[in-house]
Amino acid sequence: MAKGIYERKGKQGDVTYYIRYQFQRVDIKERVGRKSRGFTRETAKEALKSRLGDIARGQFNLEKTRKPVPFSKLAERYREYGASTKRAWEEEKHILEMFARLFGDTPLSQINTWQIEKWKAERHKEVKPGTVNRQLTVIKHMFRKAVEWGMTASNPATGVRRFSVNDQRTRFLTGEEIQRLLKPCEEQITSPWLLPLVTLALNTGMRQGELLGLRWENVDLERGLITVKQSKTLRLKTIAINEPAREALKWLQENRYGDFLFMWPWGEMIGRTTVHDAFKKACNTAGIADFRFHDLRHTFASHLVMAGVDLVTVKELMGHVGISMTVRYSHLVPEHKAQAVAKLGEKFQGFNAKKESQGGLVSEELKEAIGDVLTPNLEQSRNVFLVRQGRGLKIVSEIKRLNVARDGIEPPTRGFSVLCSTD
Repeated sequence: MAKGIYERKGKQGDVTYYIRYQFQRVDIKERVGRKSRGFTRETAKEALKSRLGDIARGQFNLEKTRKPVPFSKLAERYREYGASTKRAWEEEKHILEMFARLFGDTPLSQINTWQIEKWKAERHKEVKPGTVNRQLTVIKHMFRKAVEWGMTASNPATGVRRFSVNDQRTRFLTGEEIQRLLKPCEEQITSPWLLPLVTLALNTGMRQGELLGLRWENVDLERGLITVKQSKTLRLKTIAINEPAREALKWLQENRYGDFLFMWPWGEMIGRTTVHDAFKKACNTAGIADFRFHDLRHTFASHLVMAGVDLVTVKELMGHVGISMTVRYSHLVPEHKAQAVAKLGEKFQGFNAKKESQGGLVSEELKEAIGDVLTPNLEQSRNVFLVRQGRGLKIVSEIKRLNVARDGIEPPTRGFSVLCSTD
């Protein structure tokens, strides 16, 4: 952009003077004023000279020269950006609307870190820390894009720290709870698709979005495989179909209404809200509390671990990018580990019992016969023991002298002759 002064003539013939200059490699255009209000080209020259002087002295404040940009304008642009680029926009758009109501037309330059910290503290009183963190992520990204788009100079949310939380759920159904849940799912006449939906979730570990968006072209009943593009990682995943899943798919095939597995008879896809309401009703009927649809995926993984499936295989079946997400399932069932250790203890006790029972097989008569045979050889065994303890050279020497004594050449000492006598 050219630097200097330029003027624009309006429809009424009035002239408006502008100045152009650069600051930190950013082109800036600033309005000076209209000729009808006393501004002249000389006034514009003085304004430009003043701005360049401020920049040279390090006293220039870019925010003061900019026309205030309201938060509502950022929200409008971010809506367009999010709808076309963000995978989780269906959830994030509600967070955006919350901030749009909060800040309204407040200029971006007037929104500071303290205001966002205040919102964070008040929001924490209403929702869980993990929810606050997710919403905070959105406002941080909004201001980061605002800086990138040239709408503001700084990001006031940068210094706002997230809550330290460990919100990884460990809720999963026991075998008895699974049976209790499936029964009310089957009995929901207005939602006949709920039973096959829950059955597939329990037996494939697929996410709700993956199931609702699953097409028949991705299901191969002959080969027993489902191919799905994961909603979270966008990676392709192949899932084996077991018998309960096959039965659910056959029912859906018999009641097919379109290209997707889960559709209404009039051709519309079944939505998340409908699933939420139907699933919540089934859980209430079954008496199962604190359980979400996504926890069916946790149930799938934790029962695999309890069945002895290694974590690497569970990782592949779950579609996790790294093993760190899968490792948490190894800590879901400490009581199952206790049962495994108890079984090991029982096995060891079985070994001891077997040893004791085998000891009773030797009769007293046999023990006495063995003793009679072994007793004459005890002294010889003692010599062998001494050899193994490092006194072998001395004993070999004594035996040599004993042999010489027998030949009448040299008598041995009394003690050793008694010990090794063969008479």
